[in-house]
Amino acid sequence: MLERGIMVKVFVLLIVLMISSIYVYYNFLSIDTFIAFTKTHQVLLPWLSKLTSNTKQHDPFNNISTSTTIKTASNQGTSTDVNLIKIQANLSQKLDEVLQNSTQQQYSIIIWEPPFGAKSTNHLDQSKCGACDVSYDKGKVNDSMTKAVVFHFNELRLNKMPQTRRLDQYYVWWSMEGPPALRELRGMKLSEYDNVFNLTMTYRRDSDIYNPYSTAVDVLLNIQSSGSGDPDKDLDQLISKKNAMVIWIVSNCGATKGAQTRMKLVQDLINAGLPVDRRGGCFPKNKPAPRGQQLEIISEFKFYLAFENSYHCLDYITEKLSFNAFGGGAVPVVFGAKKSDYQAVVPPNSCIYVDDFTNLQNLVNYLKYLDKNATAYKEYMKWRTMKPEEMPNYGRSTSLCQLCRVLHGINVDNLFNPFYSERYSSIPLFGHPSTPRVVTSLREWFYGPLSKDCLVNY
Repeated sequence: MLERGIMVKVFVLLIVLMISSIYVYYNFLSIDTFIAFTKTHQVLLPWLSKLTSNTKQHDPFNNISTSTTIKTASNQGTSTDVNLIKIQANLSQKLDEVLQNSTQQQYSIIIWEPPFGAKSTNHLDQSKCGACDVSYDKGKVNDSMTKAVVFHFNELRLNKMPQTRRLDQYYVWWSMEGPPALRELRGMKLSEYDNVFNLTMTYRRDSDIYNPYSTAVDVLLNIQSSGSGDPDKDLDQLISKKNAMVIWIVSNCGATKGAQTRMKLVQDLINAGLPVDRRGGCFPKNKPAPRGQQLEIISEFKFYLAFENSYHCLDYITEKLSFNAFGGGAVPVVFGAKKSDYQAVVPPNSCIYVDDFTNLQNLVNYLKYLDKNATAYKEYMKWRTMKPEEMPNYGRSTSLCQLCRVLHGINVDNLFNPFYSERYSSIPLFGHPSTPRVVTSLREWFYGPLSKDCLVNY
């Protein structure tokens, strides 16, 4: 038994030495080698950690209490008793300390190719995100301080990615488009990217890095910062300028099945008696809606049809809601995502859901009722007078800000993830995970079971 125990220890030591030598002598790995290496890691490192679990390292943040009921896949559609604001209060002091310390070391994030060829300027607030520089400079990819490379789906080609990579560098897969735009329009299978990426960054709340088109907090802050300082007065003024009922601005007339469905849906609403002012690229003969004037035009209408070009694609809620409807000062009538997805991110009592009505005639009748009843209509606008901390996901960092936090070992935003208990509870809130983070099947994650209502076949 003694000899067997010694042999096990020697074997473990050899494995550790092998992994260490790979890292030391082959700091830059080819893509194929990295994929094989990550697969090996997935098997070996959890096993090694179990063998050495009797040796505990001191973590100054271990005493932070985060016990709560977190929403998981099994109860995603039900209400849960999650008190994230209380948790945030418990974490705030430590978070401030770590953020302050993180500014002493600036990491680089490279966006490998500009999305659709358009570069944007990204300046991150160090006090909230940590110290990170964001650029499109491929020449910095091998720099020791470059800790993340972001790959936008549209320009992504396996043979055009860096041919070597460091093990301490995150590869991030980025998409703001829904599954139909990738699978149906572009024919992307995504299976060739198994074990290539470390993190996902999309509009989905269960992404590793949450990158929504906007948040309820940001929408409200933008509205109130541009107002008079008296939200109630601003609301009354907004409602008083409305002189029309429903508007819809659209340019995708039928590129996907979802786009075709919404075109028919709007026509059916018109046939049921709803007066819809249709504008945009799909209706060139109607009144124009120049991009720079859209919000002013929308503000004259009571309702905006925020209809997505897909149906029941998980969390796919775009600028049609946040920028057009909310930004334009209209009450959104929404179609696309599931009601539970909308309710998880929009201001309280701010939307009218097509799915709530058994038939379109009932929806038309309800909108006409609101058009004639000022008090009932105003109820859908009262959220504009609320406080930012009353909005969903208050305190959650997103996009490149959250990515910068992750690079500095700040993972508190995982608490907002609907799959926290199942996928993220093993990752320390402060510190780096003990095993590599790897997206084993990008295809399964993006096209799989959670998208079954969105894609018939994937």
